[in-house]
Amino acid sequence: MNKQSTYIFALIGAMLLAVGCAGPSVPQKTTTTKADLNYSDDLKKYRPEVTVNTTQVTATEKVIDNEPLQTSFDLKDELQAVIDTMVVRNDTIREYSGYTILVYSGNNEIEAGRVRNRLFDIVPELEAKFSYKLPTYFVKVGEFFQQVEAQPLYRKIREHYSTASIVPDKFSIEE
Repeated sequence: MNKQSTYIFALIGAMLLAVGCAGPSVPQKTTTTKADLNYSDDLKKYRPEVTVNTTQVTATEKVIDNEPLQTSFDLKDELQAVIDTMVVRNDTIREYSGYTILVYSGNNEIEAGRVRNRLFDIVPELEAKFSYKLPTYFVKVGEFFQQVEAQPLYRKIREHYSTASIVPDKFSIEE
């Protein structure tokens, strides 16, 4: 070996020795004394004086029941008119917004039918809905108010159909 490689090996060895002998680089907790947690101070001068009245109701005293408050305002007619308008407005609502699981969306009617029939096997408790809007066939399952409600069913269907997704939809109110 030449002189230069010997010098490099010696330098590397000295560096390894210095690093190996060095103390720990992570600070260590060295306190062994415990803090004095005893606290004593006289706070009597700051405390309020409270007197307790221990009088009892005797048999001669009469307890008066609460009676309705008599007012000069009569809102019964106005409130009834507001309630009637709310009822009329609610009767005109025929659908509500929610979420459903879209399992298939495409142009192939036969494939949409296969997906719908397969969903009967995967989730027999729910009805898969088959719809057609020119030029696309849709297969949807479930009616949910929130996306969170659809998650368990979505995971179950996702095992078989990786393209399934939760989509917003409108549902009709049946009477």
